Amino acid sequence: MRHSTRRAIFHFVPSWAVGFLLASLFHSISVLMGLVQISVALNVSDWLSMIWQDALGLLPTYGAIIAVTLLLAFLITHFIVKQLNLHEAKSATSTSRSILFAAAGGLSFLLMLLAMQPVLNVTLIAGARSTLGLVAQCFAGVCAGIFYSQLSDSSSSQR
Repeated sequence: MRHSTRRAIFHFVPSWAVGFLLASLFHSISVLMGLVQISVALNVSDWLSMIWQDALGLLPTYGAIIAVTLLLAFLITHFIVKQLNLHEAKSATSTSRSILFAAAGGLSFLLMLLAMQPVLNVTLIAGARSTLGLVAQCFAGVCAGIFYSQLSDSSSSQR
């Protein structure tokens, strides 16, 4: 495996994990808050168990969809970064890179969630059915983008 491919995988996988785990967590909290609003009694153990079970249950489907979505978003953003000559390790370009990757992560989550509705005729992620839930899911994408930008930028400055 080429060094650049291996490095890209080592940057992408943790970034995907951040995005997926936050999205899963936000989804779980949204559902749990809905249960609390209808007076379902939940203790800390219930919360932790559901958060864990949701992460495991969403991993094969939502996790895979997030991986493809972020992969496409980051590939496109890498192309833009190279076209704008933002791949050099300077403070101003590093900030611009972070902003671009954060925007790519957030927008990719938004497009992914909006595309699910007409294609599947349902919003699969219950945590994204409200405006706040949709914003939280997109925030998970923003975090994944920032994390990816920081990982990939730090290694390029060490070359």
